[in-house]
Amino acid sequence: MSTRRLDVGDGTAVAVAELTGAADGPTVAVLGGVHGDELEGILAVRRLVGTFRPVAGRVLAVAVANPPAHAASARTSPVDGGNLARAFPGRSGGTVTERIADALTRHVIAAADLLVDLHSAGRHYAMPFFAGYCEPSGAAAAHAFGAPLVWAHDRVNPGRSLAAAAAHGVAAIYVEGSGGAALRRSEVDGYTDGVLRVLGQLGVAADPPAPAPVRRVVQGGDGDVDASVSAAVAGWCVTAVTAGAVVAAGTLVAEIVDEAGRVVQPVRAPRDGIVMMLRRTAVVAPGDGIAMLGPVPQELS
Repeated sequence: MSTRRLDVGDGTAVAVAELTGAADGPTVAVLGGVHGDELEGILAVRRLVGTFRPVAGRVLAVAVANPPAHAASARTSPVDGGNLARAFPGRSGGTVTERIADALTRHVIAAADLLVDLHSAGRHYAMPFFAGYCEPSGAAAAHAFGAPLVWAHDRVNPGRSLAAAAAHGVAAIYVEGSGGAALRRSEVDGYTDGVLRVLGQLGVAADPPAPAPVRRVVQGGDGDVDASVSAAVAGWCVTAVTAGAVVAAGTLVAEIVDEAGRVVQPVRAPRDGIVMMLRRTAVVAPGDGIAMLGPVPQELS
């Protein structure tokens, strides 16, 4: 194993661990910590770097893709306010966040045959554990990962790592999990085992974990968390459903209450769908996302 540092200036550098097998094979890029408060991917990549050696090909592993945000335990960078997950492919002469995106695009994503970007719901939200993809080339890896839910999007939004991958002809998937600034052993194991399953499918890993069944598939939508149903007023958010619940149009998803407990805004599902993201922390301001719905999932036998 070797490690190199991508120096983007202003005292910021991104560490890339390169794990190389004895035989030729594909290159897989694995990113954690694109959002600094999403810990599952960071820990899974560090586990991978510490214990895994490929039998073929190579793995480019980035445990902390966004060092300034991670140091601040924040979703976005405290240096420039940038959201790395909206900054790809970046700019070499841009802000720190844009320079990080540029370095990751040129030196990690563009060098790969497959990108695995490990996210989670972060500090303020809850999400079901799932793998998603936008281009058909990512379908096999998303299913091989073995999360209980797969989301097949019909488009990719600009600024995402998956958009940068698509521009370079690189297959890509992303993963989401519970978040909440907590780590659950079942999910951390799920992230680690999922990456190993994908590596096994490509012949990069020998003896990967046993396949895990995908139970539900969501088809369509772009997964844009910025398009969530939002709070119109300040208050405390009291949720009425759980992440991963399938709801009908008009279902009460949450209520915004004032400090006396009076309901000041009921939040209802705008359509039938599955709750793919739900507010976790109670205190909200106008414009804060409360819930994001995906299409009704297909249940698999």
